[in-house]
Amino acid sequence: MEQTVLGNYQLLARLGMGGMAEVYLGRSQGAAGFTKYVAIKRMRSELTSHQEFVDLFAQEAKTASLLSHPNICQIFEFNASGDEYYMVMEYLEGVPISSIMIKSLRRKSWPPLSIACALIQQACNGVHYAHNSTDDAGDPLDIVHRDISPPNLFLTTTGNVKLLDFGISKSKQSFVETMTGQIRGKFAYMSPEQLQSKKLDSRSDIFSLGIVLHELVTGKRLFRRPSRLEVYHAITTNPIPKPSQSRADLPAELDAVIMRALARHRNDRFESARDMASALQRVSTTFGGLASPAELADFLAHNFAAELANKRELFSATSALTDLVDQDPLDNNADPTVSLRKPHPLQTEPDATIPNHPKVDPSDEKEGDGEQTKPGHKDLTVKPRPDRQTKT
Repeated sequence: MEQTVLGNYQLLARLGMGGMAEVYLGRSQGAAGFTKYVAIKRMRSELTSHQEFVDLFAQEAKTASLLSHPNICQIFEFNASGDEYYMVMEYLEGVPISSIMIKSLRRKSWPPLSIACALIQQACNGVHYAHNSTDDAGDPLDIVHRDISPPNLFLTTTGNVKLLDFGISKSKQSFVETMTGQIRGKFAYMSPEQLQSKKLDSRSDIFSLGIVLHELVTGKRLFRRPSRLEVYHAITTNPIPKPSQSRADLPAELDAVIMRALARHRNDRFESARDMASALQRVSTTFGGLASPAELADFLAHNFAAELANKRELFSATSALTDLVDQDPLDNNADPTVSLRKPHPLQTEPDATIPNHPKVDPSDEKEGDGEQTKPGHKDLTVKPRPDRQTKT
């Protein structure tokens, strides 16, 4: 690691890299032993000379900083140190929904309906809040996320779903305009109107939520195709298959909710993400109800125990390593050979415990690619609640 301090924060380990930024585990310290761990998203140095990218990065921070909701990752600070731009975010422990989907593909299984629908219902709550948020004067921000997808929905160890990455969102306060003909986001999770470069409203995000829920309950990609042109036609023209075509035990009521979210014409979709959340709550009576946050936490702990243990080991090891580096060099007990410039073996951990880690898109998954989940395969396991009879 070339730099171990950024502003008021120590960088403990690089946890991921995206197209625009790198993400680090960071730590701030204060008086009387105060310590706080955060996620630090630092703009890649080769992009800082391009004003368009700097503006996009700043816009993401500005938009997210206006939002405070249990289902949205919190942004604490946006700043610069020399020519290094960075934002400080809430530290999250858990996995993105993309990891749940990839494990489903590998096991040729699916999460219980109570789990899958609870994940999306929480996501709907965060999305609805963003759609209806206002500025300090009370005027609507008119935010559209435009990039709702499995990597941008994160399940924490406390059973809360967090919406991440407002990097390409649009709002009334946006000061960066997308170049004509340029489409940002993940093609396979876009609404028809987004692909056609039409003016967007909140219902575009509802279509994206419908895609993610369809994939969670079927265990297969909905719009993945060999080329972007084929993805375009699959979303805008070709018939959209009902999830029940891949999963015969799916309740008809849930089938209808998903297909309404995926209506090609936005006037036929749910009017709001809150309406979609309410619909999921109603139809959940057909499969024993939605999982509670405690049950989501149990599901995560049971199915991702090894991954979470590895991430906690990374957290502990890098923190201890930095404590050694922080020792006074004149202290006879200090170890002069320890340096964060030498990569610690655990710093190569490929997954991350925080938002915006290297996002593993299920489209990159090779095992089970395109295979239809077959009836009879076991669900990803979850401890049953005594008062619930799960049919999935």
